[in-house]
Amino acid sequence: MKKHPDKKTLTSLLEDYNSLKDPVQGKNRILKLLKTEEQDLVKYLSPIKKISKLDGKVYPSQGLLETPFDYLDYEETHMLPNKFVLETLRMRRFFLELFNHPYRMTFLDKVNNQEFIPPPKIHFDALQHSKTRGLSLSIGDFAATAVGAEHPRISRNDVYAQGLYVKLGKQARHIFAGSESPDVWNSSLAIATIAACQCLATIPRNGVLSGVKRQCDVAKEVFITLEYLASTVLKNRSDKEKILGYWKNNVSGALEARADKALERATALYDTGVRSFSIYSPEPANDCITTTRLLRKKYGKDIEIITGLLVSAEQAKNAQDAGADALVVGVGGGGRCTTAIRSGTATDWPELVWELRDQVNLPILVQGGGTDHVAISLLLGVSGIYASRAVAGGTIESPGGALYFKENTGLLFKPYGGEASARTKYLDGKLLPFAVPSFVEGETNKAYMRHINYSWPTLTYNLHVLLEDMVLALVFRGVKNLYELHAVKPTPLRRITTFGEFQRNTH
Repeated sequence: MKKHPDKKTLTSLLEDYNSLKDPVQGKNRILKLLKTEEQDLVKYLSPIKKISKLDGKVYPSQGLLETPFDYLDYEETHMLPNKFVLETLRMRRFFLELFNHPYRMTFLDKVNNQEFIPPPKIHFDALQHSKTRGLSLSIGDFAATAVGAEHPRISRNDVYAQGLYVKLGKQARHIFAGSESPDVWNSSLAIATIAACQCLATIPRNGVLSGVKRQCDVAKEVFITLEYLASTVLKNRSDKEKILGYWKNNVSGALEARADKALERATALYDTGVRSFSIYSPEPANDCITTTRLLRKKYGKDIEIITGLLVSAEQAKNAQDAGADALVVGVGGGGRCTTAIRSGTATDWPELVWELRDQVNLPILVQGGGTDHVAISLLLGVSGIYASRAVAGGTIESPGGALYFKENTGLLFKPYGGEASARTKYLDGKLLPFAVPSFVEGETNKAYMRHINYSWPTLTYNLHVLLEDMVLALVFRGVKNLYELHAVKPTPLRRITTFGEFQRNTH
């Protein structure tokens, strides 16, 4: 086991890290790093330009894609000017340098060398009371009190640099992960970028990637992109190969729950170098358990298995026994998913996450709504949150690259459907006669280019904002890392009223 750097080395790394964060020194440093690369604009912009086309002219990633099932008004397509793209790539490079700075990597390594610490069992009267009364509580029904006034102030900057990692599966990562949502993640550049941000990154299996070959071709392109990023972001670093190894291990292939299809897809992805697999099935069935067991039997400890979606404590324990490395629970309620509505299902995963606190010893991830309620999700016992539009929507890394649709208002957007939207059903070939899409469980809307006025449209910035949310969740509970947050006792969680929710928001 590698020793943590000595105090002198750590102090030196911290000084360099703070220099990178300095508004003047940091900007000048990035501009200096990029000076040579930007002199050859054709070469430098080629990764973006390669995907900045209409779908059908891009392979293997998804281009800017329109289907007969979108119904989204726009005037024209619009290519971002090179100057705008350059500014965006400069911000992207800053965050890639920041997320992989040697100072931060010492703390990532430290978590990597530790075992996952599951959240302890803690009593929560409000949740138990609601359950006995037959009430189903969703994530928006909760808030939390501020605690920790008896301790010295905790530095936000220190927590951002040191305390944001968790053993999420077989490897230490940030808590946020790229989801299976095709309209934001069917791009090798998006997948590679979030993987290089030390996050779990999923290669979807829907839409244009529903075919095994194209999904595998994207996997190959992701690894090529990571090699390129390593040659720039990690240039001249002694830990280059180690960090690149982390990035590659972050790449996870989405699989069906049905064993025969999943094994076929996993075998092909494994041959491309993928060593992490995400079993995804929204229905409450035991297929995902069977597939977990078969994958573990075939590949042993050589792979990582993330099993979902799980809807009961018994199913979660069975997944753990079958060999899962992490669990995904509950039916979510995201920005465009209508599965819960059409099936009459409560989005009650908070109750299950809390119940699993002493039932399983694996990290738990959630989908659908977690990015809107980061602090509450973590306080409930979540260790990972899948993100779609909140991270990659409308960015230059997402499908279409620097090419967008333009509204008559001048706003730029990309279509945003999801795994079960009509547009994805169409692309998957799941149609009835007369082009009727089967079991549509998602709306198609728009992912606008910039929902925060002072940012550039790169997913690295959006991830940074979510990480700040995590920092605030920690410091307002008087703790320095996720493991400490999970163990805060008594729980600061509370049920809130409608007016309480109003009061918390700007008004």
